[in-house]
Amino acid sequence: MKKYYDLNEAVLPELNEIGGKAQSLIKLTQGGFNVPSGSVLSVDFFKDWLKQLVNVDSFVELTQDPNSYKELASKLKEKAQALEFTKEQINIIQSILSKYGINDMYAVRSSSPEEDLTGASFAGGYETVLGVTMDTIYPSVKDAFISCLDERVFFYKHQNDFDTSILRIAVVIQKQINSEVSGVGFSLNPLNNCFDEAVVNANSGLGESVVSGMVTPDEYVMDKVSMTILDKKLGSKEKAIILLENGGTKTVDGIQTEYALNDDQVLQLLKKIIEIENYYDFPVDIEWAFSKNRLYILQSRPITTYVPLPEDMQTKPDEKRVLYLDGSLTKQGITTPISFLGCDVIALTQSKMFERMLGKDCSKDVMGGLATTRGGRMYVNASSTIKFQGLKKVVKAWRTADIASAEMLETIDLSAYIPDKLPDAMKGLKWGAVKNNIGAVKLTMKASKNPLGYKAWYQPYEDAFDTYLDGTIKQLSDSKEVLSLRFETVFTEIINRYYELLNKMIPMTYAAELARKNIEKQLKKHFEDYEMKMQYLQRSLPDNVTIDMGLMMYAFSQMKEIKENSFDTFKHKLVKGKLSDEFLKQWENYVNQYGFRITNELDVAVVRPWDDLEVLFNQIKMMCDIDEAYSPQKIYDDSKQLREMTYLQLRKSISKSGRKKLDKKYTVLVELGGKREALKYWYARSLVVMRQILIKKAEEYVSIGVLKEVDDIFWLSLDQINRIETVSQSVLYGWIEKNKEYYCKLNRVHEFPKLIDSRGTILRMPMKEAEEGQLIGQPISPGIVTGRVKVLNEPNEKPLNKGEILVTRATDPGWTPLFINASAILLEVGGLLQHGALVAREYGKPCIAGIENVMHQLKDGQLIKIDAIQGIIEILDEDHEIKS
Repeated sequence: MKKYYDLNEAVLPELNEIGGKAQSLIKLTQGGFNVPSGSVLSVDFFKDWLKQLVNVDSFVELTQDPNSYKELASKLKEKAQALEFTKEQINIIQSILSKYGINDMYAVRSSSPEEDLTGASFAGGYETVLGVTMDTIYPSVKDAFISCLDERVFFYKHQNDFDTSILRIAVVIQKQINSEVSGVGFSLNPLNNCFDEAVVNANSGLGESVVSGMVTPDEYVMDKVSMTILDKKLGSKEKAIILLENGGTKTVDGIQTEYALNDDQVLQLLKKIIEIENYYDFPVDIEWAFSKNRLYILQSRPITTYVPLPEDMQTKPDEKRVLYLDGSLTKQGITTPISFLGCDVIALTQSKMFERMLGKDCSKDVMGGLATTRGGRMYVNASSTIKFQGLKKVVKAWRTADIASAEMLETIDLSAYIPDKLPDAMKGLKWGAVKNNIGAVKLTMKASKNPLGYKAWYQPYEDAFDTYLDGTIKQLSDSKEVLSLRFETVFTEIINRYYELLNKMIPMTYAAELARKNIEKQLKKHFEDYEMKMQYLQRSLPDNVTIDMGLMMYAFSQMKEIKENSFDTFKHKLVKGKLSDEFLKQWENYVNQYGFRITNELDVAVVRPWDDLEVLFNQIKMMCDIDEAYSPQKIYDDSKQLREMTYLQLRKSISKSGRKKLDKKYTVLVELGGKREALKYWYARSLVVMRQILIKKAEEYVSIGVLKEVDDIFWLSLDQINRIETVSQSVLYGWIEKNKEYYCKLNRVHEFPKLIDSRGTILRMPMKEAEEGQLIGQPISPGIVTGRVKVLNEPNEKPLNKGEILVTRATDPGWTPLFINASAILLEVGGLLQHGALVAREYGKPCIAGIENVMHQLKDGQLIKIDAIQGIIEILDEDHEIKS
């Protein structure tokens, strides 16, 4: 390994030799871009220094504990300050400087092997020293080196799964450009994610004022297709950084009254940004500078924090765009990427369901179909759906899933997204829907006429499906033929069986929804507060599998076997058979019914609680300390009493003929309304069977040396799994690595958008007007509460203490235990029939949804007042008294 390389090297050195920044500069130079000349001191140049640093006391132990990174950085920096350049190092630096004039200045930049990668940028984590002279070159190189020991760098490595115990750094020495104007450029618009727009930020002087965030720079938004400037904003540019004649830099007053760039320079930059993006074949951000009207490229790195879109969902820049709605977020509350195989299984389900329900598969045509699952998400094609159904019907239907999405569709101008004619994939669906759902209509009428009789008729079918799923697992657990299974065949049979049950289950939910709408319509004529009365009428409905799970969890948490034992003690007693027979019987019943339920349960790759006894135990244990007065059972019973009391009061307030109608519809709502949650429950049960089959097959493949790890099977498609024995292991793992590529981008997404179009543009709702100190959302479970905020990304991220207000983006059944302690729930995503709303109403917890960006607007510990009758959140002063 060489000690240093020039930036004009013909052969690109390895990343682990020179780091991401230097490798990018060399690659840019090789591509013919105007990069200032320079060299890079390789990782090997600093090898002896790095060896001395890793001998610091407790080095390895400190690198493994994020709480120790501050101490670690302090120890390492103290030791690094005492390091001295060897004669060989001095000779190498002098050799590099000998290529330049005695009065030349240099930019010295650190370059880490983990920096400026497609999966991680480390932006701002390492050191750059500007205006370096021959007299200051050595301390500047040392400063750049020492930056790899910074606390921020250790944290970033930890968060991105880099080995924190490995220290590596290279340092670039580059000719300093004395720029009149400089800044950064993005090959996609970071404000709205649009792939067809580029953005440039600029200020006079050196680019450090822009990169460091010192000033508000000028901003230029450009169209990459038409090569025009779409918009420009004059920044305040309070300060600028310039070079001093004798070295170093100086901060001066900025030029605030005029743009830093003229339009010709902006378009010159646009052309160069497009060239660099095409050269790398991925979105980039660059650092640039104009000196004596000549454009220099100072750096290029991958943009790592944009929302990607699968290529087959993208239209060409000059084509009519397609609008996609993220159903996995807005309908299912899934905030993280669905696994590669998980997408394939859901896509297979969609395909079979569309065939059965609509007469043909309208998911294959991604651009013109109804929905698709790929790229880690479940997308609804809003363009073709609106063309097919009409905007009003789509908005009305979607409002029950996510109010904010419905309002966006209603408010934003969608004319650019609606196709001129109905796509071929959607033709014939109305007739197909009618033909394939005549039976469902008849069953809905049957359920509406006699809800109790319908439930009795339906139950044997549910029991038979349960027996079928259990039998499938038992059959395969002893089977030697698991390796010969074709998954599409087995999974299609499970899906078809599920659909047969669904055919009989959905009419109950249809009947309940029709009853709810009729009651609401009836109450609207007589009561101003009909919405609140309607909320009360929907509480504590029987046969709600999610609520039943919560009640059973609480009942278990009060048993001494859970309440009085730690997990280790419980596990020991369970293994040794020291738990009572009565408890074991109930425990087995609970595990079989609910042990598979967890957040993101629609992903076949997600580990289930029953696969990890500690997770299952802790789910229940967290309810142990709930006071009986606040128990789920008490809340359920009180809510049931409130529902019945509300119903009786309503009966007294309306006419005799109205009473008869109310009685009939109320009976349907109560008897069948709770069954809505069963749709997802039984699909999740089906997925668990599929998961167990997959794991069984993966274990067999590991045992014969085809797969290296069991979980590797989740990085393959169903088709690839079927071909697994026909290819070599190198080909197989080539598939896996290829399948992982997109997920490297996907895992960088902090928040998936509700609406995104086929050129990557994220559509957002204009912010609602609110008074100062207030947030506004949609009330979906009434009540008024004052309490402190707890913001959670995941259910098990941190404890939710009794009385705290749960703030998150979206929820699914895996969040149910947290609703017990929460005094109220605030959601960015949600509608009247989404999981969070249903459970909040059942538990009598005030809930507001549709609060844009709520997780960033509120912070842990903040004192707020929730008025979930009007949908208002008020941020309070600390001296406000909380009244219990």
